[in-house]
Amino acid sequence: MSGRKAVGDGMQLSQMRGTTGYMAPEWVLGLPIDTKVDVYNYGIVLLEILMGSRITEQRTVDDKERLQMSQIVQALKQVVASGDITSLVDSRLNGQFNPRQAMDVIFKALRACDDEDEHPTYLW
Repeated sequence: MSGRKAVGDGMQLSQMRGTTGYMAPEWVLGLPIDTKVDVYNYGIVLLEILMGSRITEQRTVDDKERLQMSQIVQALKQVVASGDITSLVDSRLNGQFNPRQAMDVIFKALRACDDEDEHPTYLW
């Protein structure tokens, strides 16, 4: 999460804290940030809860390098577009989940992880 302090009408970053994989791209790049960065972090955590694994550590097929979050989000969007989200939900649930609720969580999480201009200031 970001450490912020009020400065006039805006916010100013006082200190960067967090794990790089969970940080919004604009934060990592040192661009101006707002509360959307926390929504981005939350979206990543939602995806990890739903999938039952740390998506921030996904690697390429040849296992040589870590995937960028934008690549992961695009791949997840393709799976969602296919309509079959079973492969995205934690396999330890053995198919015992409500598909509509899972889809709702996926949509919200992916929206939170969207490009800087697209991710919302809140999810619900």
